[in-house]
Amino acid sequence: MKPPNRPSPTDYQAVIRSPPETVDDAHDFLNDVWAQHPDVTAEERMACETILSELVTNVIQNNPHREIFCDVRVRITPGEVVIETSDTGDEAPPPQPTADMPEQQAEHGRGLPLIYLLADDVQHRWQDARNIWRVTRVRATEPPQ
Repeated sequence: MKPPNRPSPTDYQAVIRSPPETVDDAHDFLNDVWAQHPDVTAEERMACETILSELVTNVIQNNPHREIFCDVRVRITPGEVVIETSDTGDEAPPPQPTADMPEQQAEHGRGLPLIYLLADDVQHRWQDARNIWRVTRVRATEPPQ
């Protein structure tokens, strides 16, 4: 994966192709973004890393039969971090924001409920044969003490 494209001081873009790339490439992308934004707190980073990891993992795991592309865009402003993905995977089922976590022994099903717990707004649509996700996390207005 190439270093993130930076179309503006607040926007970053990357394309993850699977195979051969994996969710680790999404983490590498975010590490490059964080290097440009030391103002993003550790808590905000953890939440955003988990959100992006779950989005990318879902599309890779649900499309093992073919190559997929996942365009990732991250926008960082003083008030929020927005993660947008657009993937060529199969159409995702409509998200259910009130979904409960699966039972402790379950091997799947935690991703979307976890995203809803960490995000302030989650939007999904199917458009032009792509899943488009837009996940917003409001940033802390006061620096940590």
